[in-house]
Amino acid sequence: MLTEGQTKYLATVPDDQKMVVKSFNPRGLEIAEEIISSIKAVEPELEVMLLGSLALKILGQEDIDISAYCIKSEQPKHIDNFKKLFGEPSRQTANSIGWSFEREGFSVDVWLTDPTSETTKAQREVFNLLKNNRELLKEYENIKEETKDLTYKQYQTKKYEFFNRILGIS
Repeated sequence: MLTEGQTKYLATVPDDQKMVVKSFNPRGLEIAEEIISSIKAVEPELEVMLLGSLALKILGQEDIDISAYCIKSEQPKHIDNFKKLFGEPSRQTANSIGWSFEREGFSVDVWLTDPTSETTKAQREVFNLLKNNRELLKEYENIKEETKDLTYKQYQTKKYEFFNRILGIS
């Protein structure tokens, strides 16, 4: 079962977009650390976290997912420093501002996001469940392996269903 937000997001994904699955590449961790250090240099009070497959050291899309946590009402105070680092934001949601760019062949997403939003809380909970439970992590990695020849939308649907199941969302 998918949430309304997940269904809306999937509707924006092209039907022919292919899923890409690559082996864990430790160079991504080095790049992520450089980006996180650059954020912490200008925003030392923000919690900044690497999430996703790279942080879990499993199969992935050679993407780097970084979140800097700041409540929505405080985000305007920090936006200029993020613009200096990453340029104009490429996306904005109700609770987050995002930047997307490439670095050494890695697709990078940096989010200034509200840690009190339900989406952010769920994302962190899933990450912690996977990080702390080898069986769930292996199941997630198997989903990636099994869907590598499917479309991105099909993969994302299976991933959301898995995440919702481990979160107890029905």
